[in-house]
Amino acid sequence: MTMTAEPTTSSVTLHLPTGMVGFPESTEFSLSEIESGVYEMLSVADQEFGFVVIEPDTYFPDYSPVIDPATAQRLGIASADDALMLLVVNIGTDGEPPVANLLAPIVVNRATKTATQVVLADQDYPLRGTIPLR
Repeated sequence: MTMTAEPTTSSVTLHLPTGMVGFPESTEFSLSEIESGVYEMLSVADQEFGFVVIEPDTYFPDYSPVIDPATAQRLGIASADDALMLLVVNIGTDGEPPVANLLAPIVVNRATKTATQVVLADQDYPLRGTIPLR
């Protein structure tokens, strides 16, 4: 299944049953839009812990990973329209440009707000994709 992202306009709570890669204990996140296509994803349990995430279409228009059918089924996603895809951003320091994790997108069921971070297998995407400046 190939998915693209469409903007959401309100703040929502996402449930990630298995947490984020490296952070399995963090399973509830508040997702708030900062600007078009850019979001703040904060842990509900610890507001000091969170991520900046982006919609891939905004910065990587050719990004179209295939999500395996088992993941889509587990999330209750029947079509690409049911899903929102987000990329975790590393803001960068000391003059380094910001990068997005293209290898492990977060896939969200738009209706249930259940999500998972997927590590893409057998797809040619880098762990760090430089985010082009707008």
